[in-house]
Order: sequence, then C-alpha cells, then structure tokens
Amino acid sequence: MPDHEEVRDWLLKTVQLVVDIPDEVLVEAVPGDQRTTFRIRANPGDVGKVIGRQGRTSQSLRVLASAMGKKLNWRFVVEIEEVNKSL
Repeated sequence: MPDHEEVRDWLLKTVQLVVDIPDEVLVEAVPGDQRTTFRIRANPGDVGKVIGRQGRTSQSLRVLASAMGKKLNWRFVVEIEEVNKSL
C-alpha cells in the first residue's frame, strides 16, 4: 500500500483554497484492500463550492486523485460528505 498522506495533504490544501472557511475542512483517509477512500468534510455552506457547478470541481478532484493513484499503482476514491443542516 502506498503512502496516501501526500495525496491527503494535497486534497486538504486544494479544498481549503476553494472554500470560505478553510479551518473547517477535514480530509479523512480510509485505507482498504485495493484502494484508499478520501472523505472530504467541510462547513455545510461550503459543500456546494467543493462540489462546484454541475459537479465540475469534485469531478476534477476525482480525476487528479485517480491520476496520482495510477502513478502509484493504487486506486484513490474521493467522496464528499454532506452534513444534514436540519440536525
């Protein structure tokens, strides 16, 4: 299994540049057998910025993480967690 911390740090820094409240961004790495899943959490008001118009920003993050995984012969999956505002 490759060192996923470098990819996690890249995701964290990139998402922090997009949102209004960068201190509330959290990227959790969940290693698996064949892949590592990165779960991105942000302030509920910033989730739309992480997703982007028609999902373009989130798709770009996924494509770049996938390209990094191909270089390391590993699969990286990016998930964006939406927190329910009504709680």
